[in-house]
Amino acid sequence: MSKKLTILDIAELSGVGKSTVSRFFNNGYVSGSSREKIQKVIEEHGYAPNLFARGIKAKNNKFIGVIVPCLDSATTSTILMKLDNKLRECGYIPLIINTNHNIDVEIANLDNLWRLNVEGIIILATQVTSEHKSFVKSGKLPVLFVGQYCSNGYSIVNDEVKAGRKMGKRVLKSHPKNILYIGVDESDTMVGKNRRDAVFKVLMEDKLINIEEIKSDFSLETTEKLLDSYLRLKKPDLIISATDNMALGAIKAIQKHGFKIPEDISISGFGGYKVSDIITPRLTTVKFDNERAGELAAESIIKLINGEEVSKIQKIDFKFLDRESIK
Repeated sequence: MSKKLTILDIAELSGVGKSTVSRFFNNGYVSGSSREKIQKVIEEHGYAPNLFARGIKAKNNKFIGVIVPCLDSATTSTILMKLDNKLRECGYIPLIINTNHNIDVEIANLDNLWRLNVEGIIILATQVTSEHKSFVKSGKLPVLFVGQYCSNGYSIVNDEVKAGRKMGKRVLKSHPKNILYIGVDESDTMVGKNRRDAVFKVLMEDKLINIEEIKSDFSLETTEKLLDSYLRLKKPDLIISATDNMALGAIKAIQKHGFKIPEDISISGFGGYKVSDIITPRLTTVKFDNERAGELAAESIIKLINGEEVSKIQKIDFKFLDRESIK
């Protein structure tokens, strides 16, 4: 046959009913003679069943939806690698959807994955909206948030408060007079608010420090442009970037203006990306355990699927990497 064989074709060629062929592929009861006929047709025509199509129709199909904001982030890729490995070790198959930071696409795919009959959903969310909470409240299937806190759901988050305080205390040791904080919008609660507020709470203990803030969008390019404009008018003693990626953009702008790090301007970040260890000077930063976050996400969603107890909030620890980019 030149066309792709269907279950109906197999039934006709083997002389059995379509329901018999369906039971054959779904491990139901089929008599010995019928099984031999079906197997013979399959071997003669090299038929390969569409396992994905069969799987999404079945209950307990072992598919887990994973929604991510991007695929080019060091944090996302590290979490995904560990998440993927752990799920597959446990016999589950991740269906990964990239939203390109489009919150509408993220929300739409909650329902899309539910219609595909996945057993659970993991979201590496950039923010948690009322639509997210409504979907969780519907109880359609287990949902786990990674990187953001959902008040009525299950969440795995970085210990932002502890990390922010640690960074603030290290910064104060260098005795800066003027500090610039490069943050992100507060719609990202964990980074834009919790991380930022924890840093500021410590810095404000020194009443003589002047603190200014500009907001970027996580990208290296935008941060470089923003700081380039800022440095035309002012020069801070120290810059705190909400992420390592933004710190790299800031470093480009600092070098463009001819300033030296840390002699003229000190700088720090959050993330602990590998590149922060190979640039000169090495970046002082917070390294969150993203590998553990990926493993824990896989373990937790499987527990939720199986009806086992899971803590509503699980916090990921970090290492503080005190390097040469701060005096």
